[in-house]
Amino acid sequence: MAANSHVLKQDVMVPIKDLKFDPENPRVPTEKFENEEAAVQYLKDEYDLEELVQSILSSGWIDFEPLIVQSKTNIVFEGNRRLAALRLIESQALRDAVNYRLPDIPNAKQLPKEVRVRYVDTRGEARRFVAFKHINGPFKWDAYAKAKYATDWLDEGEDVDVISRTLGDNHNTVRRLIAGFRVLEQAQERGFDINQRTKKRFAFSHLYTAVSRPGVRTFLGIEDDEDLSKVPVPAANGEQLDQLMSWLYGQEQKREPTVIASQNPNLNQLVRVIENKNALAALVSSRRLDQAFEQVEPPSERFKEALLAASKECENALGLSSYFDGDETLLAMIRNLATTVRTLRDTMVKKSLGDAEDL
Repeated sequence: MAANSHVLKQDVMVPIKDLKFDPENPRVPTEKFENEEAAVQYLKDEYDLEELVQSILSSGWIDFEPLIVQSKTNIVFEGNRRLAALRLIESQALRDAVNYRLPDIPNAKQLPKEVRVRYVDTRGEARRFVAFKHINGPFKWDAYAKAKYATDWLDEGEDVDVISRTLGDNHNTVRRLIAGFRVLEQAQERGFDINQRTKKRFAFSHLYTAVSRPGVRTFLGIEDDEDLSKVPVPAANGEQLDQLMSWLYGQEQKREPTVIASQNPNLNQLVRVIENKNALAALVSSRRLDQAFEQVEPPSERFKEALLAASKECENALGLSSYFDGDETLLAMIRNLATTVRTLRDTMVKKSLGDAEDL
């Protein structure tokens, strides 16, 4: 182990075997780990432990900073990824349980028996250190994890300005994250289940972006709130909240698929539909965003956008045409495209001449 010339008085050396994983790791707020295997399995699958394991085996344990640990429980608040790497190196049984094989490193370094720890009494005491080091660090937290962390910190009495400075985000961004998380909490209290979403990834950005839009706020009955109320949506708007969450994420057990295929352009389309009375009624009755959006944007505008997009893609293809390798399938495709373009041109010319004659 590297020399500990920078160990502070409050730091102590603790046996690795005595440390425990955080079952409520704030980096992954959608998960609660029931045991060590579950925590290591998740970190292995999602946070590239291989690179860290290789580094420890090749260069040894580099004691560059302490793990932040709760004094009463030995739960690691900061350093779970490092602890997981150490555990994997140490335990063949754990490697078997999570289906992991150590990399073959010649002359692998010895694993330390102890690591440097800085004890804190509460999770709140660890927040500044964890926020500064990790939320905008090399393994950036997703928006949902950051929003929960900021909201928990606010609920402990911290000021939004302090939170935003520590997280490295501007004030408005942090307020949007917290506002979105408050709405999510209300939705969950009403029965919304994140784990029943109909797409694999929980795109929290859909929610906090939508909630920042005036039309959606009106739909939910949310008033401007400098204090970031814990109950932003009035009880009278509970049904609208249920609808919004279902449209954004779906609910598998209710057989309600999300209407958002991708944030761009679908989220903006949904917001515009919510702002339009007729379009909103169409969405409620059909659950078809494309059909509802037809009530918002006239067909002539959609035609213009489609033509501009097609023109742009054709220009892009032309710029790459020197790389064409003679593929017959692509030749057939461009012939069909030429036919389509001629038909489109003839239709537009005919319509243009017809309109002129009407004048």
